[in-house]
Amino acid sequence: MQLPIYFFGDNHFQLSSSEKEDKKIEKFSQFLNMITNNNNQGTLFIMGDLFDYYFEYKNRTPEYHQKIFALLDDIKNKGFDIHFVAGNHDYWIGKHFKSHVTESYLDDTVVTANNKKFYITHGDGILSWDKSYRCLKSILRSRLFIILFSLIPESIAFKIAKKISYERKDSHKIDREKEEKIHTELENFATQRISEGCDYIIMGHYHHSYNKKLNGGELILLGECDEKNYNYVIFDGNTLEIKNFF
Repeated sequence: MQLPIYFFGDNHFQLSSSEKEDKKIEKFSQFLNMITNNNNQGTLFIMGDLFDYYFEYKNRTPEYHQKIFALLDDIKNKGFDIHFVAGNHDYWIGKHFKSHVTESYLDDTVVTANNKKFYITHGDGILSWDKSYRCLKSILRSRLFIILFSLIPESIAFKIAKKISYERKDSHKIDREKEEKIHTELENFATQRISEGCDYIIMGHYHHSYNKKLNGGELILLGECDEKNYNYVIFDGNTLEIKNFF
C-alpha cells in the first residue's frame, strides 16, 4: 500500500444541489489538492458514507455525483490509490463506482502497512443495542432486497432516500451520557481487535472525533467531513497523526 495513507469519511454528499452542497464539494476539492500538493503518491482510505445515498442500477450509469467521481478520477490519475469501505448510506455500489476506486470493501477489512495492522470499519452495527439495526442491515444488504429495490423507479427511490435522510439528520446529536456509553462499547470492540493483533482500529459513522490508546493499540473515531472541516488521519509509515483540515 502506497504511503502516506489518508483516512477520512462521512462526507454525505447529497443528491440535490444547493449552496451548502457546492461548498462541500469545493472543500473536498481543496482537501484533495492539499494531499497532492504535499505528496506525489499515496493512498486514500474512504471510510464510508461518502454519499448520503447511492444505489447503482444494473447496466445504467448514474447521472448524479459526477463532480465527486471526477475529483476521484483526477487524484487516481495522479498515481494515488483509493480504497473504499462501504457505509450504511452507500453500500449498494456497482461496477461504475468500483471503476473510480482502486479497491472496495463491503465489510470490515484489515490492512497492513509498514508492519502496522489496521482494522478498518465504517462503524455501524457495533453497539450492543444495535440488534434490530443489525437485523435490518442484513436484510438491506441481501441480494433479494437489492433486486426488489432496483424495480422501484429511480425518481421514487430518490424521494424515499431524501425522506429517510431528513428524518435522520439529527440522529448523531447525542448527550454526554450516551456518548460515554458509545465510547465504552467501542473501546471494548477495539480491545478485542487489538488482542487479535491489530495496532489501530479506525472507524467513522458517529460524526464526532475520539481516540484512546488501549493495551498497546489505539481506537480512532473520525468525525464527519463537511464544508467547514475535515477530520482525518494520516499515517506516513512511522507516525500516525489525527488532524483537521479547516
